[in-house]
Amino acid sequence: MKHKILLVLFLSLMACFTANAQKVTLQFRQVKLAKVFDAITQQTGLTVAYSRPTVDPDRVVSIEADKEELSDVLIQLLKDTNVTFEIGETKIYLKEESVSGTLQKSGRLITISGTIVDEKGETIIGASVAVQGTTLGTITNADGEYSLANVPENSQITISFIGYQSISLPANAKALGKIVMKEDNELLDEVVVIGYGTTTVKSATGSISSVKANELQSYPSTNFASALSGKMAGVQVSLPSGAPGGSPVINVRGIGTLTAGSKPLIVVDGFPLTEGSDINSINMSAIQSIEVLKDAASTAIYGSRGANGIIMITTKSGKTSKPNVSLSATFSLQQRYDKLELVDAYDMAQYMLEARNTGYVNKNPSVRKESDDTATRKANGASKRELIPDYLYPYLNGEKGLTNTNWLDEIFQLAPMQDYNISVSGGSEKAFYSLSAGYMKQKGIVIGTDFDKFSANVNLKLMPSNTITLGFSFSPSYSKQDTFDEDAMSSNFLNIATGIYPFFAPYNEDGTLAISEQIKANADTDGALYENPVAIAKKVERKTDRLRLFGNMYAEVKLLKDFRFKTNIGADYDASIYKFYTPSDIGKYRAAAPQPISASQSNTNRKNYLIENTLTYNKLIKEHSIQVLLGQSYQREDQELLKVTATDFGDSSIKNIAGGSSFKVEPSQYSWAMISYFARLNYNWQDKYIFSASMRRDGSSRFGNNTKWGMFPALSAAWLISNEKFMSNCSAIDYAKLRVSWGKSGNNQIANYGAQALMSNNDYLFGGTLAPGTVINASPNPDLSWEMTSTWNIGLDVTLFKYLGISADFYLANTNDLLLSVPVPQQSGYTTSLQNIGKVRNTGFEIRFSTAKDIEMGPVSWNSSLNLSTNKNKVLALAPGQTQIIGSKGFSITEVGKSISELYGYEIIGIYKSDEDFKKYPAMPGTQIGDYIIKNQNDDNVINTKDKKSFGSPLPKVVLGWNNTFRYKSFELTLDLYSELGKKLYSTALATYMDTGEGFAVTTKEYFNNRYHPVNNPNGTYATPNMGNFSSARKEARISNKFFYNASNFNIRSLKFSYELPSSFINRLGLQRTQVYFLANNLLLLTPYKGMSLNGNAADALNQGLESYNYPLPRTFSLGLNINF
Repeated sequence: MKHKILLVLFLSLMACFTANAQKVTLQFRQVKLAKVFDAITQQTGLTVAYSRPTVDPDRVVSIEADKEELSDVLIQLLKDTNVTFEIGETKIYLKEESVSGTLQKSGRLITISGTIVDEKGETIIGASVAVQGTTLGTITNADGEYSLANVPENSQITISFIGYQSISLPANAKALGKIVMKEDNELLDEVVVIGYGTTTVKSATGSISSVKANELQSYPSTNFASALSGKMAGVQVSLPSGAPGGSPVINVRGIGTLTAGSKPLIVVDGFPLTEGSDINSINMSAIQSIEVLKDAASTAIYGSRGANGIIMITTKSGKTSKPNVSLSATFSLQQRYDKLELVDAYDMAQYMLEARNTGYVNKNPSVRKESDDTATRKANGASKRELIPDYLYPYLNGEKGLTNTNWLDEIFQLAPMQDYNISVSGGSEKAFYSLSAGYMKQKGIVIGTDFDKFSANVNLKLMPSNTITLGFSFSPSYSKQDTFDEDAMSSNFLNIATGIYPFFAPYNEDGTLAISEQIKANADTDGALYENPVAIAKKVERKTDRLRLFGNMYAEVKLLKDFRFKTNIGADYDASIYKFYTPSDIGKYRAAAPQPISASQSNTNRKNYLIENTLTYNKLIKEHSIQVLLGQSYQREDQELLKVTATDFGDSSIKNIAGGSSFKVEPSQYSWAMISYFARLNYNWQDKYIFSASMRRDGSSRFGNNTKWGMFPALSAAWLISNEKFMSNCSAIDYAKLRVSWGKSGNNQIANYGAQALMSNNDYLFGGTLAPGTVINASPNPDLSWEMTSTWNIGLDVTLFKYLGISADFYLANTNDLLLSVPVPQQSGYTTSLQNIGKVRNTGFEIRFSTAKDIEMGPVSWNSSLNLSTNKNKVLALAPGQTQIIGSKGFSITEVGKSISELYGYEIIGIYKSDEDFKKYPAMPGTQIGDYIIKNQNDDNVINTKDKKSFGSPLPKVVLGWNNTFRYKSFELTLDLYSELGKKLYSTALATYMDTGEGFAVTTKEYFNNRYHPVNNPNGTYATPNMGNFSSARKEARISNKFFYNASNFNIRSLKFSYELPSSFINRLGLQRTQVYFLANNLLLLTPYKGMSLNGNAADALNQGLESYNYPLPRTFSLGLNINF
């Protein structure tokens, strides 16, 4: 498809190349003159300049012209008027002849001068200043200044710049002074933030995607990062945990590493955050825009931290205006999106009976019978799991009114959420301010999970003189989070709820919590010996309090005429306290209450400092625009962690470590620092040919003595094809730009002391006495360095017919020097050494279709964007002699010549149903009738690990996002759709217990209705229930294609319907704007996947596609109110 799209664009360009620049074709009947002018501009590239007193653009005209000379067409349009024209190099000037003559006769010519700035007080470079009715004009210089001589006094001056509203004012003998231009949202050539500066979409040479503040409003503020997914091609956001306060995982253009971190660098108002920082601590209402820098030409300016992409977050700043106050309030209800279809207690009883009978009988069918009672079974040597629990018989007999608990219903809840925000912004000629604060309170859809957050943002800008600018930003936040350990089998509520039997209730008849009922009832027959998950949720405490203080301040000084020097100082302080407490009256896995009290507390303090200095040079020399950046940066981080674990509690009323009498103290600390020097050159000639080059030199404390410094160059260029004269008569293409870039960027996300010899505690027994000691456990590597990614990117940006915008990119990224542990000789005293040795390649295609402006469909307007991205990675090399890496979870393989972390396991081809099947297919020892048939891949008649195979990458092959906004009068509807095609997941919940037929845990209706039975269901596709079978075959089948699920999906991610109250009503209340809205997130999800959550593991490169009792994302319904006054 991408080749067809590029071919269409290429043919369109070729058609334009042969067009005649000074001939136009028009066919209009009874249309406004302005519409004809637009067509002329579209075909010639010449803007029609006029003033309303002279020319009436609403005058209705008719004209037909077939490749006629432009001058002839203008004569036809202007006949019977006193307006004449002059065709300039870039504009067609319309003027009233009598007015021109008056000006010439007056003979009084003056010189005008001034400065042009935007609403933030920033100078506008390249703004056009023209005298209407003449050919006089100029543009502003690097300081936003202009001067124009020989201007007829009292003539009209027009000031214009792309993306801003034009200004018209009379010329007089005095200087016009400082003129403030306002942004024009319809014509905005968007300003985008890049490293250490800004550019425009038109001038950008790299691959950059952007999301503005208004596009974030359709998502809850609890996790605004999720709004990025589907908004920008090549950017994927997943939430491994949907718990309140959960941190997102963001991948930009796939995964380019195996063992180092893959997180993009996040830069907030110019401050690079440390990897792993929680961006959700930022108040979403304070965000102005988010840009993602994707190619090396954009990221290389951040050197060793740019290989995984860069996310630039800009907070709101004030504008020249009176105080603008905004209030917003949102109330939401969250619910579990979908349910695993679990069997009820009666089907569970039948399932357990079959599983225990099969396991019992199959071991000795000639002696053992299903009808054997408990005493007979014990006499026949039955194991605990081959005995029938007495509590099953009432269910098997069909008695009514028995306990029938759906534990998922007990731990999930309808959860409320509240979100309140207030902001005040404004400014004068010398000072600008933006203040905001927000409070959010969220209950989780799983009981016992909550999140409260207070956040604020202060942004100030002062201009005490024309040469000095001062800025200050400060973002404090404080949060409280209650959660559970999603990685622990015995305390993960979701794990327990899919394992605990429905025969037991969460509460006693008197309303108190039932404690250890299942553990006690199954003590003699074994099984899922779990504690009541509701009791765990209500009694076990896991609380985190977190304070974060983030701030920046800068001073910028204008030096000489074209130079600016800026000093920026920033700090990020992050302090958290994690408290854990388990009382004695709660059981543990396989251990009934009472149990010893346990408690711990972890205090973490992290301080990050930044000092940066930059010198910029901006110069306009006729058709040449030159921008130079030189900079220096120093950043350092220090962290201290103190964990205290307490035991031997004498007083159970003290629910923290203070109640213990024995303590284990575990302190740790680390530091890292980076020194950097960087430079960038941007050159623009004739607004057609744009070149950019950058270089950064980083020195990092993380790497070896021989490789602490690295160089990261980048080159890029763009050709504004639409500004060429041969394009001026092309009516189809309004804008076209070709981009190409190359660059190198690094990945420094490794341990802080990975290059050094590390020591660990290692006690030794001397003469019966244990003596403390230490031992070196990691080999030093003085040559350890960052992973280096070299990226090529080619892109094309086009606007067709004024409405359709298309942006397409193809990229190829080679990552060398991957960090891998390789074996070293035993005589060295070590086993492995961390070295730079592997290679990975990522290729991909991205395309975005968008409406360049709203499409009017009668009274309804429509704005839309559709983006599509693909990514494919390939491992080119591992360590010498190494061809593959098996993931730590056993279900994935990373192999040379294939993708990173492909699903890996056995191929199930059927079920053993008879002795004939055993003759036909080899089997592992202990395999029984009803077990899975594993394909013998190498035909050696032995089933072992050599028969495992790859089943492809779990990552989606195609990611789609379609975002729409419809407006009708005061109503607005936004609809965001998202889809992942070709995605796969491995579910440990289904594979390990629920759908394996072992009878150990509760099962799904999917398994129960499709289990194999020689009589009742001979065509069943799932193995026979068999609780007593611990054969290799039954266990090995857990990791097989049977449990590698298709997780392709389609999601209505956001649906928002809003209504703006009439101004005639709210103005009487002293309000400027009032909007009410209804919002639904994750409204509809279509997928064949049967697990609990579509968001599997995304952080571990070598274990992609794992879904292991993940906290699911909720479906959310919200009502909101926005007020401005």
